[in-house]
Amino acid sequence: MADENRFPRDESLGQGPLRFAPENERTISDQIAALNEKEKLCYDSLVAKWKEEYPDKPFSEDYVLRFARCSPGTEKFNEKSALKVMRRFDRRYLDLKATKLEAQLLSKTLFPIPGLTTKGGHDLFYMRPSRYFPKKTSTELIIDNLAYCMTTMVEKEKACTEGIGFLANMDDWKFENFSVDYCFQFMKMLQGRVPVRVRLFLIVNPPGWFGKIWAIMKPMLAKDFRQKVFMIKQEALSDHLMQDFEELLCDDIAVGKAKTDDIVSDFVKYRKFVEDKRSIGM
Repeated sequence: MADENRFPRDESLGQGPLRFAPENERTISDQIAALNEKEKLCYDSLVAKWKEEYPDKPFSEDYVLRFARCSPGTEKFNEKSALKVMRRFDRRYLDLKATKLEAQLLSKTLFPIPGLTTKGGHDLFYMRPSRYFPKKTSTELIIDNLAYCMTTMVEKEKACTEGIGFLANMDDWKFENFSVDYCFQFMKMLQGRVPVRVRLFLIVNPPGWFGKIWAIMKPMLAKDFRQKVFMIKQEALSDHLMQDFEELLCDDIAVGKAKTDDIVSDFVKYRKFVEDKRSIGM
C-alpha cells in the first residue's frame, strides 16, 4: 500500500466508525525525513543491523520507526533497547486483524476510546477485566486483543511519538478473573513486548482486597513504570483525564456517557474497512 494511503477513508462508513480515522497524518517518509540527526542515526542503524542479521524477516519502515520511537526505558531512539524488542517481538502480531479478533473485540473486554485523552494529551484504551475469565478465554487471545488495540493506536504519529494511556475499570472484578500467567504476560506487553509506550495506567475502583493482587503485580513492573500506575476511585478520574472526559468515556463505567456498544462496533467496522482496503493495495 502506498504510504499516503495508510488510512483509507470512505464517508459512507458514517461518523461513528470515522471517529477512529486519523486526520492530518504525515506520511512515514515525511516522518523519517523530519528526524533529527541522532534519531536518524538510530533509525538507519536499526534498518542496517536488522537487514544484516535477519534478512528473511523484514520489518516495514513504519515498524522500524515505531521500534525506535518506543524503545523501552527513559530514552527514546535507544538503539540497544529497540533491537532487544525487535528480536523478541512475536511476528504473529503483524497479522492480527479485526476479522480474526471480531468475537473477542465485541466482548467489550478491551478497546480504544476515540477522542478521549489523558490530561497529558495521550490517547486512551479501556479494559473491563471482569469480562475476562482465564478458564474460558486463553491467555493468548486476551494478549492478542491487547496487542492489536495498542498497535492500531500507535499507527497515529502522535500516539507513537508521545505514548498512550490505559484505564482498567475494576468494577465487578473477582479473583476468578485473574491468573498469574495472564497478569505476567499482560504486564510485559505494557512494558515493551510490542513497540508502544504506555504513559499512564489507571486502575479504577479496585476492590478492597486488591492489595493482594498488587503484591503479585508490583514485581512484574519496572521501577519507572510503577510511577505511571495510579489506583483510584472513579471520582478522581478528573485528576488524570481531559476536561469533560465524561462525554467521551464509555458508559461501561458509571461516570461515562458514550455508548459502549457503539464504540466497540464502530471500532470493529472501521478496522475491517481499513484492513480490507490495505489488503488490496488501495
